[in-house]
Amino acid sequence: MEIPVYLMTGFLESGKTSFILETLNDKEFSKGERTLVIACEQGEVDYDEKILKASKSIVEFVENEEDFNPENLTALIQKHRPSRVMLEYNGMWSLRDMAEKAPKNWIFYQIFMFVDHTKFDVYLNNMRQLLSDNIAVTDIVIFNRCEQGKVDKKRIRRILKSLNPRVDMMFEYMDGEVEQGFQGDDEMPFDVNADPIDIVHDDFGLWYVDIMSNAKRYKDRNVKVRGMVFRAKTVPKGYFVISRRAMTCCADDIQVVGILVRFPEERALKDGDWVEVTGKIVGEKQEVYRGVGPVIIARSVDPTEKADSELVYFN
Repeated sequence: MEIPVYLMTGFLESGKTSFILETLNDKEFSKGERTLVIACEQGEVDYDEKILKASKSIVEFVENEEDFNPENLTALIQKHRPSRVMLEYNGMWSLRDMAEKAPKNWIFYQIFMFVDHTKFDVYLNNMRQLLSDNIAVTDIVIFNRCEQGKVDKKRIRRILKSLNPRVDMMFEYMDGEVEQGFQGDDEMPFDVNADPIDIVHDDFGLWYVDIMSNAKRYKDRNVKVRGMVFRAKTVPKGYFVISRRAMTCCADDIQVVGILVRFPEERALKDGDWVEVTGKIVGEKQEVYRGVGPVIIARSVDPTEKADSELVYFN
């Protein structure tokens, strides 16, 4: 039987336990069904016995990483027979290999990451690789302890979207206000109302981040964009990726980012060719996106000049 799993990660004292308790206290979530909470660390906030009892929830602690394995976790499921699992994952453990440690019948419905905004730059400077690995597979990052007027949302957006184009964000302020996404923070250096929208070399990074997070804005719009031809195993025949190389977290972590282009004559192109693509943007279900993502239906693909720098930036 498949087990729905809601995973919460984040460094110690980031608000994971409080969020779980608030969720369990919501009758719309619990619906009278049993929930198994697996906690991989113990912080200052304890699990409230009254909330656990009222929501038919049980807490089990698995604080050693070597104990977080399919055998032990399956034994906990057999012991308690829950309808769902809420997993308070240790923020010092990478999510990259977490799925390999979990039982095969666990279905991860949603992955939350909690970040103390006042310590975000400290984490970036000292634990950049771990932070990047976890952001890459997270569905939503919740920044708490935010102060009004001191949150550079554009910078946060550039950092997170370069690591995970589909990630969503939420900001919880100290005065109690909660803000979803990036209302009013979508100014771009190119004219989004132009026909076609003209993306020069220097703007590729911001355009990529924006189209992957605001796909509806570009649907059925004409675009002209420059980049390199790239192919991978997940790119179907008749398609290529208009791409650039991006440094997402450090000099040792350079990856290709780009958008699918549908072009029947793509075989005439070589990987690494610099081209200018003009066409219309539509949404298509593609393996490379693990769902629906933007695709340029090319009207023309022409050679173009190489960018001054092969690396793309997100600012």
